[in-house]
Amino acid sequence: MTALLGPALGEGGSLTWTSSDAVVGLAILAAAVAWLWAWWTGRAVGAEARGLRRAELVAWALALASLVVAVAGPVWVEESGRREPGKLVVLVDGSASMGVREGNAPRGEAVASILEALPSEAEVFTFDEDLRSGPPAGWTGRGTDVGLALSAVADRYLGQQLQGVVLITDGLDRGSLRRELARADAEGLPLSGMVPALPGPLTVYAVGQAEELYDVAIDEVQSGGFAFLRTPFTLTARVRGPAGKRLVVTLQREGRLVEEKELSLGPEGTGEVGFTVRPTKVGRFAYELSVPVEEQDAVPGNNRYPVVIRVVRDRTRVLQVTGSPSYDQKFLRLFLKEDPSVDLVSFFILRTRQDMGAGWHGDELSLIAFPYERLFSEELQTFDLVVLQNFDYAPYFEWSADGLLQNLADYVQQGGALVMTGGDRSFDLAGYGETPLADVLPVRLGVTGPRTDEARFRPVLTTAGRAHPLTRLGATPEESDAAWQRLPEQDGLNRVVGLAPDAAALLQHPTLRTEQGPAPVLAVREVGRGRSMALMVDASWRWSFSEAAQGRGNQAYLRFWKNALRWLVADPEDQRIVIVPARENVLLGDEVRIVVKVRDAGYLPVAGAKVRGEVTAPSGESTPFELVTDAGGEAPLAFAPVEQGAHRVVARSEGVPGQGETVFAVSDRDPELVEIVPDGRFLQRLALAYGDRATLRPAGSRQGPVLDPGAGREVMDRRETALASAPLVAVLFGLLSSLAWFLRRRAGAR
Repeated sequence: MTALLGPALGEGGSLTWTSSDAVVGLAILAAAVAWLWAWWTGRAVGAEARGLRRAELVAWALALASLVVAVAGPVWVEESGRREPGKLVVLVDGSASMGVREGNAPRGEAVASILEALPSEAEVFTFDEDLRSGPPAGWTGRGTDVGLALSAVADRYLGQQLQGVVLITDGLDRGSLRRELARADAEGLPLSGMVPALPGPLTVYAVGQAEELYDVAIDEVQSGGFAFLRTPFTLTARVRGPAGKRLVVTLQREGRLVEEKELSLGPEGTGEVGFTVRPTKVGRFAYELSVPVEEQDAVPGNNRYPVVIRVVRDRTRVLQVTGSPSYDQKFLRLFLKEDPSVDLVSFFILRTRQDMGAGWHGDELSLIAFPYERLFSEELQTFDLVVLQNFDYAPYFEWSADGLLQNLADYVQQGGALVMTGGDRSFDLAGYGETPLADVLPVRLGVTGPRTDEARFRPVLTTAGRAHPLTRLGATPEESDAAWQRLPEQDGLNRVVGLAPDAAALLQHPTLRTEQGPAPVLAVREVGRGRSMALMVDASWRWSFSEAAQGRGNQAYLRFWKNALRWLVADPEDQRIVIVPARENVLLGDEVRIVVKVRDAGYLPVAGAKVRGEVTAPSGESTPFELVTDAGGEAPLAFAPVEQGAHRVVARSEGVPGQGETVFAVSDRDPELVEIVPDGRFLQRLALAYGDRATLRPAGSRQGPVLDPGAGREVMDRRETALASAPLVAVLFGLLSSLAWFLRRRAGAR
């Protein structure tokens, strides 16, 4: 019978019609039309035929009625309620601090035994900076946020009653909840307003015991981030460990030992030690402070603390040597003296060898002796820039002239800066073409014809000059062009053979030419690690007077020499090959982006330049790379370090002198492991914030969680049985319609 009637109908149900009134109405109308058609087309002759006819119409009515009932969609609905018990939700801290060793095992090992003591149907989640379903696969999470985890539970089970919420953690919350509870506690504010409302009682299992923890660490290094050239600065390390422990703190710079000091930790287990360093070069330098790693050390990664220091110039030390007083000397000296960032040593009225050999006693001469030997030998390296302004060395230097000028050439090669300006005692007029200094100047000397040109002219910016920072007098190349065109004419210039290799002309003569092209008026060059500049005129001071007469001040003159000073003593970031790491301090395993920039002698970006270089790790292992610059002269490199310590990046480009260098520091100091002592005080405040709906289980406790036995929810079960789909409906319609047709034929109808 079940095959015909369908599923058995339960008691207490109700009949529901699922079709709309319109559909049912159309079905009734169609059935009525069909019944009337059967009535109208039939015929009956005689008493027997009329009886059959009546029986036929009844059969048709019943068959069509069964169809109308089926179309109406009758459904037998049975509803019943049941109560499900509330869920138990477990939150497990999966952060890196849970993997810290305490004794011979990681702190998180206690989690497994706590989970075993909980009901098997508990829903377990892992949290750190987000929430994930399931127990932790390892202790690698970062950014532990207890407040976020509790809020996620409140949102996920909104409207439900939970048997309980279990929190398993060491209390080292990196979110805001720990700070907020500590602040509220200190200010005497209620703690309950700081925590999210939970749909069940909270049981907090504390994990970790401070007395089982052994860790020696450098917690902090105070450096200021930058230092001044030739000015001592201090690196102060704050060290933590067992009270009274004696240890050695080591300072290294890029893998080379600088100094070691002994330190005894105080009763609180902390101590400080300072190292004084005097930088001798500008640039970025990676220092590292470290303490020995012992076998039982819980976190070896925090025994080393790398830090990158950028060394800059506090004051630029300039040596100005002039052959005789002049307006040019006076204006430049005044500019340098008034700049608070410049430490100027100036000589411009000098005693010559002829003065000494004229029979006068030293106390009869008003001029001081020129200490040229000490300046160009012992003290040369103390200067950032040397300016030879219309200076003829011959009357002052004795038989050691070649040696002293060689010292000056070596000084430039090793990173110093040199300026030579024009005049009647400069360039070929002073015979510099036959000295070692000719090898570092940006112009070639040795003119055989006239060595000067006395015609007045106005210098013209070159293509390189429009891009070079030294000749940038305006915000745009167009503004610079206009500024240079406004400046007055010069009285003449010193002639040269042409440009030296790898030099660039920034200003040129409008008509005068050399074998190479237009005669240079201002030329610059990078030589080794240093820079040189040649200005073939001796009247740049006119740029100051001219603008003042036009009511513009003397900004062109000041801006030109400020630009020159800045470029000549530039930091490594202003070289033709510059390497810029996106970050100076990188976490081990993270990827750092490094950009190599290549510029030509005029400081225009070089597109399509082939760059070769290497990244050298502290172990000495080098990772080579080859890049090609884009249209902006830049080539990016992605590098993932696998070693701690200072990494040096060096890059070279074919056709560009010198190389670019930089450093970045790699640390294994996971932020999650900066603080590793369990914070039981935070867990106490958290339990107090929930009042009698929270319980704190101390570390090592295996007592079960507090559960709400009355927690649960009502679940309604609804069973619907579609009567129209029962096989009996189709069978009934088939039998009745067949019977009606049979009776119709017996009555003689078609």
